[in-house]
Amino acid sequence: MDTHKVGINEAFLVKRKLKLTGMTQQSVELAKREVESIRGVDMVDLGVKNGSLSVSYDASIASISAILDILESHDIKPESDWWNRLKLSWDKQIDQNVRDNAKHVPHCCSKPPPGH
Repeated sequence: MDTHKVGINEAFLVKRKLKLTGMTQQSVELAKREVESIRGVDMVDLGVKNGSLSVSYDASIASISAILDILESHDIKPESDWWNRLKLSWDKQIDQNVRDNAKHVPHCCSKPPPGH
């Protein structure tokens, strides 16, 4: 059984990997501290040598867009190759789906949903 930070719902936990550019040791240390302080982020690893981001977070609370905003404030940007762009768009769509599903209140017993 994995242990997660307090407040992380394992049902909404997602893991992301992206390639990044513009990484320096100093900017990575600052950016990593800021990303770790986001509510819902479980783990962050920024590899300077291979230019990669590996992060896991509760997608009902945090999002890849918020993480990338912090990285971009430190001049760290996602690679612009087509595969990285495609994965990033998938990640954003999945984050939105997880947030929508976390808000959903189910109904049962062949009853119509509330408000109908």
